Amino acid sequence: MFLDTDFNSISSVLNNIYQNFAESAMKYYRYVKSMQVGKQPHVALLIETLESMTEMAFMLVRAKDRSQTSQEYVCAVSKRQMQWLALTAFENVLGRKQTRFQPVLAWVKKALEEVRPKDRREALRLIKVAQKGQAVFRGFKY
Repeated sequence: MFLDTDFNSISSVLNNIYQNFAESAMKYYRYVKSMQVGKQPHVALLIETLESMTEMAFMLVRAKDRSQTSQEYVCAVSKRQMQWLALTAFENVLGRKQTRFQPVLAWVKKALEEVRPKDRREALRLIKVAQKGQAVFRGFKY
């Protein structure tokens, strides 16, 4: 229901996606931080986890979109939009804790360039969503 673009505006759906990824990024940070220094996952695993999470989120949205049991469900969010929102959420959350996540943040910045919206109007819409999402989580301590 939160991702249904027939039920919600595209802006609301994009906001929901961003906020879900921001919350996931906070949990990701807390999980890594809770591990002893010598037992923390290697950077490659952290990046792979982020990639897999984004891919899985998109596949789940599309699977529900194509499900015969939910014929009225429609999600008009593209894979590039989903990737951009996920990467931006992680960049915003981990950027506040950058000392520990420099290699991951460097990868995120590079990946963001690859999925950057080509259309200026679309880019502005996504930036606005990210700014609104950041405002929601600005005071959170994690």
